[in-house]
Amino acid sequence: MTQDANVSAVSAESGLPRCVPWQPKYRAGVLRLFRDVPYKAELWQWQFESNPFGLPFTPVVLVDDEDRVVGFNGVMAVRAKARGKDIQVLWSCDFYLAEQWRGQGLGSAIKHELHRKAPVIMAFGISNRASKVLRHLGWVPDDSVRSFRMLRRRRGLRSWLLTCLQWLNRLRLASSAAPDADGVRVHVRSSLPEKGRVDSLWTRCAPDYERIVQRNFVYLDWRYQRHPLGRYGFVCAWKGDELAAILVTRFSRGTLRIVDYCGPARNRPLKHTLVRAAARHWPHASQVVSVTSDPELAKTFLTEGFVQLRGRPRFYVYEPGAENSAGSSAWFIMAGDSDGEFLQAAGDFYTTETVPGVSAAEGVSC
Repeated sequence: MTQDANVSAVSAESGLPRCVPWQPKYRAGVLRLFRDVPYKAELWQWQFESNPFGLPFTPVVLVDDEDRVVGFNGVMAVRAKARGKDIQVLWSCDFYLAEQWRGQGLGSAIKHELHRKAPVIMAFGISNRASKVLRHLGWVPDDSVRSFRMLRRRRGLRSWLLTCLQWLNRLRLASSAAPDADGVRVHVRSSLPEKGRVDSLWTRCAPDYERIVQRNFVYLDWRYQRHPLGRYGFVCAWKGDELAAILVTRFSRGTLRIVDYCGPARNRPLKHTLVRAAARHWPHASQVVSVTSDPELAKTFLTEGFVQLRGRPRFYVYEPGAENSAGSSAWFIMAGDSDGEFLQAAGDFYTTETVPGVSAAEGVSC
């Protein structure tokens, strides 16, 4: 008998809650677990039941003897490219176990059930406590993801010290800064370019990545344009009549977030041009932040005066039988891959500090 089967058998015999297949009737019970997140109900249909790739919703649901939901592990299924092959991957998100059932091994039972859902499962932006549990269960951390920040308004000694560090980065790396891309024009838009152009861009660029979630039109449209509460801008680079790359941004509460990129895996001048154009287009942003595993974007941020923050967003991969560690798996990761980004976008929707005359993305040339 497998370990997962053992866990299920013990639960059944001891009267502990048990894992059951997903049914729509459990939705209200799950939402009660997340009642502290006021916008969870608004996100539900979009997040879980409108999958851009047409993949089913297969979460882990834990119920007690009266069929009440007491535990949940949400999943978001996506298609990805891994060394040239199309694969299905699950993002693990929204884990919760009712307080009265904690400390009895049920959290691990939920994760063991989750492990049966897909050959590759990923989690991004998890807590210290969850990190320890995942390591114990065979998940492997990928330490390639880094956070970057550039302050543009200074308040207090700490912000002045950070600004000095930004200038030191600029001076130290000035000789290695990439030039602007030749023959490229940049436009900032509040909507994606046409489907055919976005899909053509993805088809050209996908083979250059070792591992990446598919960033075709249907995914980018769902992830950013159809978010019920988020408002995103698209910094688009064109070369002639061809779409060369897209940088996805979100401006809210004085912060410009660079949340995603679709374009060539290796083209520093193009990435440099996009990052600089985004920073220029939102001059009123008091800070610019981003999260990425991409070394070229990381170098671009540093040469533009960003500072790499000490804390690392935790990115874990569960892939039984994979060689070595997730650190060598070369996943391309941006902040937009995390459910934390779209939850933050929803939170910001209700607390946005508007700047008079400024929209999320003004469709003008840069």
